[in-house]
Amino acid sequence: MKKIGFGIIGFGRQGLRLAEHIRKDIDHAKLVAVCRRSKDGQEYSKKHGINFYSNHQDLLMDKWVDAVIIATPSNLHGVQALEALRAKKHILIDKPIASTIEQGRKIRAQAKKHNLTVAVNLPLRVNPVTETIKNNLGHIGKIKKIQLVVCHGAVRSAWQNNIDLSNGGVILDLGSHYFDLISFLTGSQPVTIENASSEETDNENSGFIDITYKKFSASIVLLRNQKFKKSTMTFAGDKGLLYADYYERKVIVSTSHEVNEIQCPNSQDFLIILNNLIRAINNKEDVIADSIAGINSLKTSLSAYQWIKDRKPV
Repeated sequence: MKKIGFGIIGFGRQGLRLAEHIRKDIDHAKLVAVCRRSKDGQEYSKKHGINFYSNHQDLLMDKWVDAVIIATPSNLHGVQALEALRAKKHILIDKPIASTIEQGRKIRAQAKKHNLTVAVNLPLRVNPVTETIKNNLGHIGKIKKIQLVVCHGAVRSAWQNNIDLSNGGVILDLGSHYFDLISFLTGSQPVTIENASSEETDNENSGFIDITYKKFSASIVLLRNQKFKKSTMTFAGDKGLLYADYYERKVIVSTSHEVNEIQCPNSQDFLIILNNLIRAINNKEDVIADSIAGINSLKTSLSAYQWIKDRKPV
């Protein structure tokens, strides 16, 4: 299998974490270059013998870079993804995939035109809790209602507090993950945003969204900058109930016959996603989350914002 040369655009917390995985943990991968507008990554680059660029377009011209990881602020994802595809690079994009649906569709079209791989970084898809949920949903019959509560800590990067860089608050930041997670687990896409609200700010730290799907409904609470941290999902079916706690890494399945509690192992999410991307590039394996998944989760976030603005179902 060919060793894939990686370049990382955006070398903050997320970029550094991915760089370390590529250097230490991933077979058939080599960290070739990193890019950051400030000089913060230069010492790391010198220490590990990789190229450092302060301009991402220079990184895209590096002939040893086969695949680009885009780990920049949200407002840059779509533009930089399109530039990378035009430079004939495969890409892994942090969520959200783009700033607009049209931009997301252009990313998909460019990838198809140049026969390139596009993966969206949605790590909850490979979390062991998610796998356990998926393996046990059949025990509770037909899903009728999903309740999701996410109580997250402080934002980890300063740009997340800048609306010009973040494109939105918690509904986009965390919502992108959880809107996708519901669709991934159920195979269903939203039909209508029935209700949405948040505090009066462009960069909201709370979001409350009620969504109708074809055969069930979902009520979603998103909070960030909280001292108490929790991420739970409850699935109510016509034959039982499934409760999942992502922080405690456990799933409880209740039916009329028994209650079963399952403890889940720690997640190796980024390792799984990176190895999958390498196999997708080399062997045409399907990526874990493709551009369609990215576009769909973005669409749900933007529809929630539209509801808040217009105060009517979307």
